[in-house]
Amino acid sequence: MLIFVAFGSGLAFLLALANFINDRKEFYLKNSKRENPWIRLLNQNSASVLFISIAVVQFHIYLELSEELNNVSWFAEWNVPILFLIGPLTYLYFEELSGARQTKIRLFHFLPTAVSLILMFPFYLRDEESKKAFLKNQTSDDIYYWIVLSLLIFGTLSNFLYPAILFLKVWRWRKKTQDVLRETFSPFLILFAGTLTILFLFVVAQIFYMPLFLIAADGLTILISAIFLISATHSSIVTDFQKESREARYKESRVIGLDVDAILIRLDDLMRIKKIFLDEALTLAKLAKDLDIHAHQLSEILNTRLQQTFREYITQFRLEESARLLKEESDRSVLSIVYASGFNSKSAFHKLFQERFGCSPSSYRSK
Repeated sequence: MLIFVAFGSGLAFLLALANFINDRKEFYLKNSKRENPWIRLLNQNSASVLFISIAVVQFHIYLELSEELNNVSWFAEWNVPILFLIGPLTYLYFEELSGARQTKIRLFHFLPTAVSLILMFPFYLRDEESKKAFLKNQTSDDIYYWIVLSLLIFGTLSNFLYPAILFLKVWRWRKKTQDVLRETFSPFLILFAGTLTILFLFVVAQIFYMPLFLIAADGLTILISAIFLISATHSSIVTDFQKESREARYKESRVIGLDVDAILIRLDDLMRIKKIFLDEALTLAKLAKDLDIHAHQLSEILNTRLQQTFREYITQFRLEESARLLKEESDRSVLSIVYASGFNSKSAFHKLFQERFGCSPSSYRSK
């Protein structure tokens, strides 16, 4: 059964690697000059760092249970501060997935990680023999016996809080969604319920009954395996959830007040998914109607949050579309591409294209 725990660690690392590769693509595709690049980097890499953290914690569990930790004593108890990362990173990834625009990272979420690292730092500075003696004779005489135990319990409990909040949020969205679309949320409800069950087993094992520890560790591997299989064979589950959760978040924001972040996400979806900018007759009023807000509200959002006028905002998408068509449809005439991209004036298109790309459409195509 111990090899199964190690397998879970390896699988979590593979998930981290897969997400890291995908995150690199997303980072460059969603290039926003007005968004803090460090915030965007953390948001879009939250899944990668999350699975790396899980891999480290699971591997440490394997080394403990197999009594191999003495052979790599330098690694001893590094799972403690990393454990505190799992909850906040889960929350951060979920918020990014469901369309919450993170303009700030609330650093207090990561304060427990910093505090635990400071508390554990003197232990990490111990020599190899001292660490081996601690691992072999863990008794209450050593203050770090209590520090490690307390931090592990507190870390597991804090991680319990995050999926509990997310479970309630997804449950609320599911209840407010049309019956035909409710099943979109079910896989994530099952995921959070499974996570809560496993965390509960870890807490009970650490406080009352250690034999449950291996069962909890195996349960974590099963959970990781399920995530891996779903991401490999049913990627549409994540895509569908992303779409419906953003819609649910947007509708919810309209009930409690005007949520600018949700509107910006909805606006981005209308541009990138539905490509409504291709309508050459698109107006500020028409776009505002699609967003269920007033035209003056949309204008204010574009001006204050994106520092763009309506025309500038729409033009950037039309120029990106024309550039794509020039490269991908080489047999198509430039004039045809002009109108297919949503422009209604050839001269205006050429001027704007030159300003954006520094060359004519024909030169851009030949590059």
